[in-house]
Amino acid sequence: MKNICLSLLVLVCFFGCKKNDSAAPVDTTPAKKDMIVKLSSTQKFSYFVTETDTVTNDFVTKDDYDVTSLDYTFTPKSGHKVIIEAVSTATATFTTNVTYDGKALGPIVPVKDASHTSFIFNYTVPK
Repeated sequence: MKNICLSLLVLVCFFGCKKNDSAAPVDTTPAKKDMIVKLSSTQKFSYFVTETDTVTNDFVTKDDYDVTSLDYTFTPKSGHKVIIEAVSTATATFTTNVTYDGKALGPIVPVKDASHTSFIFNYTVPK
């Protein structure tokens, strides 16, 4: 009797617990919305990428000096303001490409004066 119960239990476990391949798991994590900043110049430049919380005014900055290119990807929070600044010599020419969530942002128009070429680009991340 004991062997029959044990055999039935093994059969129930073996046939009752089969994998269901027809239903794929559903990914419930929200899509990651990246901002990609690509800058290059004919001359060395300095840059600042600042993300600011518009409610608390807390901010995070990425910066560097004397570089000829930048390829920076980050995920800003919704509602935050992103400011991208770059400055170089008067003879510099910037090539800029900024995208958020796969969409190009801009236009980014550098301004030249007697001693500098620079630009400031502002973007508020949609909620």
